[in-house]
Amino acid sequence: MAPRAYNNETRQQQQEQLKQRIAEAAARLHAERGVLATSYAEIAQAAGVSLPTMYKHFPDLGQLVRACSGHVTAQAPFFPADEILAAPDLRTAAQLLVDATDRLHDYFEPWKSWREANRIPVIAENAAQQRGRMVQLCEALMARHGIDGPHHEMAVLWEALLDFELWHRLVRAHGLPRATVRAHLLSLVLAVTGPQRTNSLPRPNRRSLS
Repeated sequence: MAPRAYNNETRQQQQEQLKQRIAEAAARLHAERGVLATSYAEIAQAAGVSLPTMYKHFPDLGQLVRACSGHVTAQAPFFPADEILAAPDLRTAAQLLVDATDRLHDYFEPWKSWREANRIPVIAENAAQQRGRMVQLCEALMARHGIDGPHHEMAVLWEALLDFELWHRLVRAHGLPRATVRAHLLSLVLAVTGPQRTNSLPRPNRRSLS
């Protein structure tokens, strides 16, 4: 029984490695030409597998896109959610958030720039989940730092300002440097919350210095 169990485990590992190789090849091609313009035959050739093998492991496009998304996301820049939430003040938290989203947008650009979410349900679902998580994070920041006003409304505005589409338009369509875009986005998200109380020390009385 032991050899058979070993063989089964080895075969399963080989199948997982094969699926990973297919996902990697698909991700490369999807970045180059988009999901809808990439055929299964092209992916099979790039992965070094037969077309029937492609359909065996990924019988529909949704399963393939999920595998590709998992592969691409696993290599994405780290998103420091805990560090953002632990920031000592809202401005620092916003700066960390803006910087982190900038890195993610730059990394995911080859795939997101094809704008296929409206035509591929799996991508649309992933995008909606990402938006929801971002809104929740922003709401948590508003609450943690005692921001006055409707937290959900402000969080939705932060999410919209930090969305890929605005970043892509500013950086690629208008050619603004990423550092400039980050600075402007930081100003915009902070403007949403309005002036907030600070913990700065009062200025010394001039008479006391004479």
